[in-house]
Amino acid sequence: MSGANAASANVFRAAMGMASPLRRLLTFVLYLMVPFFAVPSDADDRLPIFDVHMHYNQGAWSGLTPKQIVEWMDLAGVSRALVSSTPDEGTLALHRYDPGRFIAELRPYGRTVNSVNWYRHPEVVPFLESRLINGIYRGIGEIHFYAGKEVNTAVVRAVVAQARSLGIFLHVHSDAEAIAALYAIDPEVRILWAHAGMTEPADVVAETMKRYPTLSAELSYRAEEILPDGELDPEWRDLLVTFSHRFVIGTDTHVNARWVEYEDLVDAHRAWLSLLPQDHARAIAFENAERMFRID
Repeated sequence: MSGANAASANVFRAAMGMASPLRRLLTFVLYLMVPFFAVPSDADDRLPIFDVHMHYNQGAWSGLTPKQIVEWMDLAGVSRALVSSTPDEGTLALHRYDPGRFIAELRPYGRTVNSVNWYRHPEVVPFLESRLINGIYRGIGEIHFYAGKEVNTAVVRAVVAQARSLGIFLHVHSDAEAIAALYAIDPEVRILWAHAGMTEPADVVAETMKRYPTLSAELSYRAEEILPDGELDPEWRDLLVTFSHRFVIGTDTHVNARWVEYEDLVDAHRAWLSLLPQDHARAIAFENAERMFRID
């Protein structure tokens, strides 16, 4: 991150921790600083990135406006993003601001429904039905499973059926066991695997991708494993090349600290993408996501 961008990020970090009046003042300062100081370096030469894991959660609303998010995406060379939020109003705010740039997915979390209990809350199903009817959502998620046994509930079976009937993705944060359990419910459901399993090793990811042809995976939180010590990991390289038509890029801005680091998170992906053959790198960076979400 450039010195000017880092300064802007520091203001945002400070604003998030301040009382409301001072936060608004510092946010306004940030708004002024970004366009004045921050000029992308060699922006035209950078590989475009489609960020397939962005959150605009309630904790960021008072300190980061949709306009500022677009400015930060421009600085990072990010062309589009798949967005979900807790609650869903954050997603709707970004989608209304720029529906061509922010692709909406629907997350069922809010109030008493969260990542550890959503799969056994019956109100999740009518909530999703009431919002999916408007046609703007390209996926359901990000949703979490912390054990494979959590998949076998009436709520999950209904959510899988909803995704299948609409032809949209389930964006799933889980291990490989839960992915297998979801495909046992419906072998044709389309799943976007958050973080490619987060902690699953490359060989497990490879076997899971091979077993389920409708499975795609995004790579937020995996850049350090792909490029340890500045060298492309051979196992990950083989995996990324073999399934280059089914991997996508993500940043996962689930907490405000991730927004502060946004440009660095994107650059960490560009570092390993630069070491892949160009056609594979382009596919993973943005072409796969454009195809998955039917972007002309």
